[in-house]
Amino acid sequence: MAKIVVNRIINHTYAQHDPDILLQDTVIPFDCYIKRYADYVIIIEAGTYISAALLQKISSNEKIYILASDTEKLQTYHIAHDYCYSIKNDAVTMEEAINAASDLPNALSEIVTNEEKFSFVYATSATLMETIFDSGQEQLPVSAIYTCMEQLVTSVNLETNAVGLLFKNISGEYTAYYHSTNVAFLAVILATKLGLSEEDRIGVGHAGLLHDIGKIKIDQELLLKASYLEDNEFEIIKQHSEYGYIILKNNGITDKKVLDGVHFHHENLNGSGYPKGLRGKLIPKYAKIVGVCDAFDALTTKRTFRDSYTSYEALIVMKREMALQFDEHYIGVFIKLLQ
Repeated sequence: MAKIVVNRIINHTYAQHDPDILLQDTVIPFDCYIKRYADYVIIIEAGTYISAALLQKISSNEKIYILASDTEKLQTYHIAHDYCYSIKNDAVTMEEAINAASDLPNALSEIVTNEEKFSFVYATSATLMETIFDSGQEQLPVSAIYTCMEQLVTSVNLETNAVGLLFKNISGEYTAYYHSTNVAFLAVILATKLGLSEEDRIGVGHAGLLHDIGKIKIDQELLLKASYLEDNEFEIIKQHSEYGYIILKNNGITDKKVLDGVHFHHENLNGSGYPKGLRGKLIPKYAKIVGVCDAFDALTTKRTFRDSYTSYEALIVMKREMALQFDEHYIGVFIKLLQ
């Protein structure tokens, strides 16, 4: 649990609030104080993650205070939280999701903290992907998707603890749209750690977000089957990478790296993957990165046919049992990221 910091502060103007201005699972952009005799002392510093335990401890205070000059930060903090909550929990139309994604640069300019920016991009991206998968339409809002990935790269550039922030947003339950969003975020974080250019980070995020888009052409009952797949059923599922490649081309996406990232994200270094059985250096860079992130998120989310692995267990499986599938350098950097 975060430690409560107590410092003596003088010569400021304060605004009084109830403790419920603090919201669980957020990072606050302002200092919080309590009053002791004639003085005000800091009890929580700006940048602190508000856990359930910390929130319960703070709620024992009848009143807390913030600097009067931080009132605008408080308002923005609540606006960002309310928006992220609403787009995660309220049904929206595809048009609304596209408009929200397209307006991301303007919306993010009103948000103060990098942590809230990150959560905002995650929620917006996940909602956009939810409407795409739910619609079953092969016509994609290409511009809105690209905007999400541009803003993702910016938010990862700003935030050094991007992995920790991502885990705070992940629900742990598998859905096609959350999985796609998680893979995109992990891919951009890994690409950033690998030192890839901004163009490549956007591109690999793009491939990650759309890597499973071909599944809209697969029978949903098969995708949601509550037991392990039979061989013939798996052969049907395997077609999704080919379908995804075709869908992207039909939507006018011409970036070969993005197309290859979607097409070949299930290829393995030892040639045991699909759809082409590519080996080693023949597997494109984006596909290798997306493949690592896809496997990790698939293992760490609960499925209808098995419980989820912990992050540690998933990395052990990937390193020991799937070692011949992944680029050794990429998996090594990925493991360091999650340490």
